[in-house]
Amino acid sequence: MFCPKCGEEIKDGSKFCKHCGSQIKSNTGDVNTPKPVNTTQNDDDRNKKIIIAVLIAAIVILAVVFVGFGTGLFNNNSQSANSANQAPQQSSSSSGSGASAVSLDSFPVSESPALAQVIRNSGGNFPVNFKSLSLSKAQCLYILTKSISQIGSGHPDATISVGNPGYAPHPSGRDYSQSIARTNYVDMSNRFSSWIESNGAVPNYVGIYTGGVPDISPSRMLDICVSILIDYGNTHNLPASVNV
Repeated sequence: MFCPKCGEEIKDGSKFCKHCGSQIKSNTGDVNTPKPVNTTQNDDDRNKKIIIAVLIAAIVILAVVFVGFGTGLFNNNSQSANSANQAPQQSSSSSGSGASAVSLDSFPVSESPALAQVIRNSGGNFPVNFKSLSLSKAQCLYILTKSISQIGSGHPDATISVGNPGYAPHPSGRDYSQSIARTNYVDMSNRFSSWIESNGAVPNYVGIYTGGVPDISPSRMLDICVSILIDYGNTHNLPASVNV
């Protein structure tokens, strides 16, 4: 090294110059000398701060979740969403609940009580509108008599192919007040519907197998069937008798 005052060479680490006697200042502790930076320590501090921030965020989220479930907030939202999603389905199901699809090719016997009520409400005016169908008097007679026949024979879940029968060209019969037992009116219904199936038209009258009892006209037969099936729709049993 060299003396900063006289410029002569001196030994490294000398405190005084042997030539001029000047004091040699050491660079140790010089405020202008940059200090080494401990980058490893800085990285560790930064990682610790990140970990602490993540833990705090996780604690806050868990606290919000617990509070939400504790107060029922999330349950209410979930139930509302489920209700909104299920509402259209429930509406669709309720519109079809308790109702079978009806057609002329496959008319459910189980729908005949409802048809009987529609016929009664129509006041005897035909055709009557039942669900998607517009039914003539002859079609209604066939559906009702066939339904009573099927129920009486133990087939309440059967379906009927209705077709398009014609009405009686000269309906006749002497309609007196009388009481018809279940066995008789089931038999009458069976004969009436079988005639329609065989001839494609309503018979002029239907007879009762009782001596001295007059035959019954198609219109009165329709009234009888309507009464029987409305009673059946309410009780799920064919009445013991029907009064004409």
